[in-house]
Amino acid sequence: MESIKEYEEAFFNSLLDGNRLKCMKIMRDFRKQNLSVIVLYEEIFKKSLYRLGKLWENNEIDVATEHMATNITEALMNGLLPEIMSFERISRKIVIACVENDQHEVGGKMVADIFEKNSWDTNYLGASVPINDLVNFCKIVKPDVICLSVCVYSNVIVLLREILELRAITSIPIIIGGQALKKIGIKFSQRFKDVFYHEDLEAVENYIKKYV
Repeated sequence: MESIKEYEEAFFNSLLDGNRLKCMKIMRDFRKQNLSVIVLYEEIFKKSLYRLGKLWENNEIDVATEHMATNITEALMNGLLPEIMSFERISRKIVIACVENDQHEVGGKMVADIFEKNSWDTNYLGASVPINDLVNFCKIVKPDVICLSVCVYSNVIVLLREILELRAITSIPIIIGGQALKKIGIKFSQRFKDVFYHEDLEAVENYIKKYV
C-alpha cells in the first residue's frame, strides 16, 4: 500500500471484519511511512469510524459491530499513548468530556491525546458526563480550558445547556467539536464569548500552539 486512501480502506475493512491483529499491522505499516499521530487519527481512524457510523445509520450493520470497531480503535490508541505523551509539562490543564447522553467518546479521546502530546495535563472524563458532575469537577480542578464533544445532533441542545452552566461559574475558553457540529459549529460558537469550534485535530493543535 502506498496512498493514505489505501491504508484507510484496508483498515476500514479489517474493522468491519473485527480483525484486531490486521488492524494493528495496518497501523504499524502506516506509521513506518507517516509518523504523524494527527494524520493517523484523522485519515485512518476517524474516517473509518465515520464510514461505519453511516453503515449503522442505514441499518447495514448492527450496534455490536459498531461497538467492536470502536473498541478495536480505542485499544490501538491506548497502545500509542506512551509514545504520544510528552513527559515535559507546561502547567496547563484541560478538562475534556462528551456531553451528557452522548456515548461516542473516541473523538474526545483523540483531542486528549493531542493535548498530552503538547505537554498539557489532561483530565479526560469520557462519554456522557452529567452536567452537574462536569460543573463540580471543573470547580475542583480549575482547568485553563474546557473541551466538550458532541457527536449526535439531538445532543446539541445539551451542549448549549452545558455551556450556559459552565459560563455561570467560569469565563475560561471552551472548545467544542464533534460530528454533530460539522455544519453548524462555527455559527454556534459565535453565540458565546471565548467558545471556539475546531473541526479537526490539526486545528486543535494550532489552537494549543497559539494558546501557549
